Amino acid sequence: MMESKKKLGDFDTLKSLTIVNGLLTNLTPIRVGLGREPPLEASADVAVLRMRIDGRLVPYIPGSSLKGVFRSFIEQLARSTDSNIHEPWDFKAMEEEAKTGKPCAVCGIFGSTELASHIRIYDAYPSKDREPLIRLKTGVVIDREFQGARPGLLYTEEIVEPSYDWRFRMDIFNIPFPGTNDERSKYLSELFDTLKKLGLQVGARKSVGMGLMILKEASYKTYVLENGALKVVADGVI
Repeated sequence: MMESKKKLGDFDTLKSLTIVNGLLTNLTPIRVGLGREPPLEASADVAVLRMRIDGRLVPYIPGSSLKGVFRSFIEQLARSTDSNIHEPWDFKAMEEEAKTGKPCAVCGIFGSTELASHIRIYDAYPSKDREPLIRLKTGVVIDREFQGARPGLLYTEEIVEPSYDWRFRMDIFNIPFPGTNDERSKYLSELFDTLKKLGLQVGARKSVGMGLMILKEASYKTYVLENGALKVVADGVI
């Protein structure tokens, strides 16, 4: 079993490391929140997630949130062309992949219970050029049975206003990216192309158009191990 996992993971050697850096811009208001239990100092019922940086609390987008959105998008792409793509909770299929050493394309990128992820996505923090403004928005609870506002049940939520830049970084391990025939590389290329042209939604309230993010700019550098040190062998703009 250990040999099959080693074959499946190919993490015993570093074949290549591609680092993608860029800026994401939220075209619509965005909220990655703390749920319905805001911190004591919050002025809203639903607060924006914050991180303390240089003594200031600023909003940020967790890498896990971005990774979840990216995985869902690539799963949709893969299922439209590949019948071997399994559901993310199909543990039997993942165990079988570990035995054969042949993961589906999605697991080959994002990992599974039997395989470590081949990508690493970092938290996205606001660009230092312009700190995002957080606005307080009042909403009303909708009664689904009567299809109308439920009297007296108002709530407040924090949202980050549109048109702010967020620093983005993704590390890609042992996947020849970009511009190769590797199936995983093709899906990643389509992900970045969609982010640039159409955008993808991140965070809460997607059904009302919130959280639409577009890739404003991005570049990459690819490293390989040579004489015990990482060497840049390719770079460019995505």
